[in-house]
Amino acid sequence: MAKVLQLQFKTAGGANCSLSIDTPKDNLTTAEVYQVMNTILSNNVFEIEGSPLSEIVGARYVERNVTELKA
Repeated sequence: MAKVLQLQFKTAGGANCSLSIDTPKDNLTTAEVYQVMNTILSNNVFEIEGSPLSEIVGARYVERNVTELKA
């Protein structure tokens, strides 16, 4: 099963943006995740089309199963 941590933000221009982190640690707390997201915002780490991230929307784990079909 593939697991991804999605960090969801809004830009200063109002666009939604998400950052995906592959294979995150299993024992991350909500507080740890939001602390990192606040650090990303306060340090202006990313810009989307010239617009910095300005607001946290949320965070979530996304899991998916892939089953290969064999001929």
